Amino acid sequence: MKSVPFEAVARSVEETREVGRELSLLLVPGALVRLTGPLGAGKTELVRGLAEGLGVPPDEVASPTFALVHE
Repeated sequence: MKSVPFEAVARSVEETREVGRELSLLLVPGALVRLTGPLGAGKTELVRGLAEGLGVPPDEVASPTFALVHE
């Protein structure tokens, strides 16, 4: 599988979601996406934008860290 680096800078939740929507336009079926970053970096918001770009309601995306911390 070919690796394609993707970098973006977002300064707000809406900008982060827009980056996710833009990323969704680059993905092909079966693509894998690896996100890394500290707690609160915006990974979940990015995935919400990605989901929205793929036609999935963004409220269907939950933060796995939030779920683990509150169990």
